[in-house]
Amino acid sequence: MWQANKGSIVALLGGLLLLGGLHLLLRDTDELLARRVLSTGICLLLAAVGLYSWFSARRG
Repeated sequence: MWQANKGSIVALLGGLLLLGGLHLLLRDTDELLARRVLSTGICLLLAAVGLYSWFSARRG
């Protein structure tokens, strides 16, 4: 499973690290904005990686 989904797993981990860092930066200034950015970012990240995985599975 790792070989087939290596790119998607790395993209998810990288995106989650990026969103976590952004959340930490925004948390001190505006907690509501930080939560909204984090939840929207996670939804978009999952959708994008899921679509990429689906398209790559259809091609292969």
